[in-house]
Amino acid sequence: MNKVILKDFWQSIRHTKGQFISIMGLMMIGAFALVGLMVTGPDMRDTGNHYAQKLNTADLTVICNYGLDHKDTQKIKKTKGLQAVEFGYMTDTVIKNSQESFRIFSKPNSVSKYEVRKGHLPTKSNEIALADHYSDKYQIGQKITFTEKKNILGTTLLKRKSFKIVGFVRSSQILSNVNLGQSNSGTGELKGYAVVDPNAFNHTVYTTANLRYKDLRGLDSYGKTYTSKVKNHKRVLQDDLKNTAHQRKARILSAAGKKLAPQEKKIHEAEQKLKAASQQINTAAKQLATQKEKLNAKVAQAKAAGVNLPPAAQAQLEQAEREIAAGEQKLQQEQKEFALKSRNATKKIKTGKEQINKAKRQLNKLALPSYSVYNRREVPGGEGNLVYTTVAQVVEDLAKVFPIFLYFVAALVTFTTMNRFIDEERINSGTMKALGYDDYVIISKFLAYGFISGTIGTILGVYLGHTLMPQIVYHAYYKSLTIPPIELHFHWQISLVALLLSWISSVLPAYLTAKNEFREKPAALLLPKAPAAGSTILLEKIPFIWNHLSFTHKVTARNIFRYKKRMLMTIFGVCGAATMLFAGFAVKNSITNMNNRQFNDLIHYNMIVAQKPSISVNQQKTLNNKLNENNIKSETPIYYESMSKIAGKTGDTQDITLIAPSSDKVLKDYVHLTDRKTKQTLHLSNNGVIISERLATLLKVSKGGYLTLTDKDNKSRRMKVAGITEMYMGHFVFMNKTQYQDIFKRNFKSNAYLVNLNNPSRKNTRNIAAQFMALAGVAGVVQNTAVSQELDVVVQSLNLIMLVLIVVAGLLAIVIQYNLTNINIAERIRELSTIKVLGFYDNEVTMYIYRETILLTGIGILVGYLTGDLLYRYILYVVPPDNVMFNPALSAPSFLWPLGVIGVITIILGFIVNKKLKDLDMLEALKSVD
Repeated sequence: MNKVILKDFWQSIRHTKGQFISIMGLMMIGAFALVGLMVTGPDMRDTGNHYAQKLNTADLTVICNYGLDHKDTQKIKKTKGLQAVEFGYMTDTVIKNSQESFRIFSKPNSVSKYEVRKGHLPTKSNEIALADHYSDKYQIGQKITFTEKKNILGTTLLKRKSFKIVGFVRSSQILSNVNLGQSNSGTGELKGYAVVDPNAFNHTVYTTANLRYKDLRGLDSYGKTYTSKVKNHKRVLQDDLKNTAHQRKARILSAAGKKLAPQEKKIHEAEQKLKAASQQINTAAKQLATQKEKLNAKVAQAKAAGVNLPPAAQAQLEQAEREIAAGEQKLQQEQKEFALKSRNATKKIKTGKEQINKAKRQLNKLALPSYSVYNRREVPGGEGNLVYTTVAQVVEDLAKVFPIFLYFVAALVTFTTMNRFIDEERINSGTMKALGYDDYVIISKFLAYGFISGTIGTILGVYLGHTLMPQIVYHAYYKSLTIPPIELHFHWQISLVALLLSWISSVLPAYLTAKNEFREKPAALLLPKAPAAGSTILLEKIPFIWNHLSFTHKVTARNIFRYKKRMLMTIFGVCGAATMLFAGFAVKNSITNMNNRQFNDLIHYNMIVAQKPSISVNQQKTLNNKLNENNIKSETPIYYESMSKIAGKTGDTQDITLIAPSSDKVLKDYVHLTDRKTKQTLHLSNNGVIISERLATLLKVSKGGYLTLTDKDNKSRRMKVAGITEMYMGHFVFMNKTQYQDIFKRNFKSNAYLVNLNNPSRKNTRNIAAQFMALAGVAGVVQNTAVSQELDVVVQSLNLIMLVLIVVAGLLAIVIQYNLTNINIAERIRELSTIKVLGFYDNEVTMYIYRETILLTGIGILVGYLTGDLLYRYILYVVPPDNVMFNPALSAPSFLWPLGVIGVITIILGFIVNKKLKDLDMLEALKSVD
């Protein structure tokens, strides 16, 4: 560019500041949404990967309900492809004088380490490091005491109960401090975790094994390759361990037999000792009786003969009587002492025998050992990892669709803006061409205009996308998850895509339009562009409507179709903004109402209380008494089991709650089964089972189809689907007693209770849950709050993202409306000046042109509702986690908000247009350009 062109270029920018800034704004909004959504997911993944690498997080974790003995550990060590394996201990406890359950782990050496936040890790058996979220309740140096339930053998895993706090840590496996999963102590919900030295545990068998594999190193742990490989390793390990279950049971029985043998021997020896002592006393009594008989015989004989015994013999006889009397006294004392000892010994022997018999009964009932293999999201306490993965996936799924809408709309409006700029510069360009400047020199001015405005806007959008959006998403979850602050990385690929899209939107239309324009001769370019020709419109051919329209309404109708390009631009522009506003508010409404719908309308029970398989008569009686207390509103016996199925995007094991009530009629008081689409109430029948809607979607099964689930004994159970019920969180299967007996091939027997409380507040629910957990006959308590808390983090994150996108859509609507309105006024300035000169009032002049904008905006909003619904359906299909279904029902706010936001923008712009037209210099606008 030479100086003249350069000067002309800067003057053009100064005269068209509004257009220049609007192009910058459109490109900035588009780049911000595209880059922000595209980089946040990878930044989250990088943060999670680096954290896992730093702490050597296990790829797979093995937990056996009976622990891992020497042969198990040897077998696991031989696993193919293993890089490292570390065995450890863990146990669930409760903080003394509280209901807060704590999972205590042994300190690892290298795998699944802990991040020290304060202090240090324990080095002595009396030291402990607590979860970091307890650092506001406890201090380093303070003493903490736990209570631990005894196991089947009557022992505890921890050698001691009190520890000195030496540090606060974060776990590489438990990433949540809100929902840490289920626990078999306290309220049934895990509240915290801690680390102690391995020597603090009773060393019998290991509790856990953490494994890392060679071929998984360096892979994105959230990516498809890693997920697929982990899935294969998990399957191989499960098969290997499943085959050893029978051998392990035999080893357990043998070891238990060896442990019981000394106790039986001890009891036998005690019995023999007691028997010998009894015989000894009896012998002494017999000897004493014989001596007494002999003495009495001598005395009787002497009396019968009438002979007086000599003094010496008399003295001897008296001495013998005294000795016998002393012997009798001693014998009586010994008999008393023996009777007391015998009672105590007999009691101890009886108790010992009962304990041994009880242990033998339990051993006879012993089920096969269950080896559970978990990935990072499935491991107990891994709910935080699942939530973090879900949030990252949600952002990436939104990135696949939202920026497309934004850029499409921004590109359309930018195209129109550049066209209008070239039209405004027509006479100026004609003058340049007449002066001998080449077309490419003149065109370069427009290319530079589009390039500079688009590039500046895109660079701002790229910067904000890289910095602001990741921080917004991090702000949504950082309080709930213990993951480090999100790492901000520069992603040059998506930045380059944003720049290319910006140049396509702002530079390409400038080039195409200008090239087409400058085909004309300079003389033609020096004349203003002929206004768009009017023609008969379709509405005129419908006399019934056309004849009843006023003059101004007829002008509006003709002008709309006269400027078809601007009509389409307005409709598409408003449609794009309305689409995103509609989808944004619809998603917000959907996720906001889920909790309320699930736990108020569909599920009425507050908890499931599961009893132990080997519950005794006394334990059952105690549990029944507890269930009959005043604070329990109602209860009903059910068969409850947590079944499983591998499904979903990541191939994780899905937990499925099976409920089979003792009474079909009573179930409606605890769970409302309903078909969401038909609104019909569903009833249990002999024709099949009723499953939750999300499970049906995940397994791609419909009514009348079949599904196969795995039960707690690792057996496959095939069942027919008789109905699909509305349910938003968790997976459920409901069946009656007949179906249970057909599917499981055994008689129905309840093993749990659905419980309703008089006071269902969260605090009271936890309190009652803790009371149930304290009972010897209770295996566990499942509260409804667990899934709800897990979902809260996802909902908060999605809510915040949708809020940002709603704001972006609102800004887009402002820029679009302002831009298109300005273009409309600029194109028709002579027409507006003419009608003003003819005597139209200011408001009439404004409505003359703005009526078109209002009408086209209304059409754009209506079209936006349709496209917004499609976008909303896509989000409902792609975004929710595997165990969650968003509520697809649309509400009035979803329709009213886009109308309100765009309506307010349109009204405000109407006042701006009115002021602008009031200040219009009519004579200047009507001056001849010839």
